Amino acid sequence: MKRTKYNDWLGAGLAAAALLLVTTAWASDDPNSGANAPAQPGQSDTGSDQREQRISGRITAIDTAAQTITVKGLLLSKVIKVGSDAQIAIEGNTSAALSDLKVDDRVAVSYHAEGDTLTAQRITRTASGPKESQGGSSSGTY
Repeated sequence: MKRTKYNDWLGAGLAAAALLLVTTAWASDDPNSGANAPAQPGQSDTGSDQREQRISGRITAIDTAAQTITVKGLLLSKVIKVGSDAQIAIEGNTSAALSDLKVDDRVAVSYHAEGDTLTAQRITRTASGPKESQGGSSSGTY
């Protein structure tokens, strides 16, 4: 009886895996999907990499020589390049610079990926680090 249940689960798992493989292969061969279509003139063929992405979290490191910040989000950290064209906003000042950001600042970053490089488009400081925010109220960390 136990062996039969084991065989049933094994068979169902293998069938599901085979169905997934067939469906994936079929979808990649679909001529209407546009996945294998050449890029149109004036368009990049790395469209998925150019999609704007976002991360919110605390700055854990700033490398001024490499012009990068490391932002720790809820589950993982990302190293993001801060180019000269990145907009940095701090408390209403939209012309702030990388040097105005500090470790432990809470930020929201809009960025795009170019290969393995993440490049910031906009960085907004949503809260300053603990050194600057020590005042009369004591709030918890979220």
